[in-house]
Amino acid sequence: LALRGLAAAAAAGVVVGLGWVVVQSGAGAGNDTASSSAADSGARAESGAEYGTEEGKLSNAGYLACARLVVEGTVAEVEAVPGTGRNRVTLDVDRYYKPAKGRDQVVFPMDAGIDPPLRPGDHVLVGISRGHAEPDMWTKDEKEIARDRAWITAALPEARTCEE
Repeated sequence: LALRGLAAAAAAGVVVGLGWVVVQSGAGAGNDTASSSAADSGARAESGAEYGTEEGKLSNAGYLACARLVVEGTVAEVEAVPGTGRNRVTLDVDRYYKPAKGRDQVVFPMDAGIDPPLRPGDHVLVGISRGHAEPDMWTKDEKEIARDRAWITAALPEARTCEE
């Protein structure tokens, strides 16, 4: 029994240690919605984009208030990160929504299996929640970008404090 407990503790230590290494290397500690499709983000925006209900999820303004990054731009580079199943995406930023301004380029990890994949030259809108490295909102469809841009700009004035 003691040996089993020791083995379980060692396995947990390896998992936690590997997670720490991935986060520190910039490969990201993605969340379960990191591979949200453009259709999903568009459906949220079109339906009033409730990012949840009273059970702890956020409205549009709440999402924006708690997002660490919401930007629009052009994919400059997509580089595979060996052994992670993730890509490192470099985005030339055309417009900052949250924060109001920043660097000309941002870099973030993204699941390599997203569909449709991001490619250099793609125009995208990306949102990354606080505490996460990977986008939980993204689209590269121009109609979806226009729809998302509309709710983002409408919700920004209300996005003063985080509804956590």
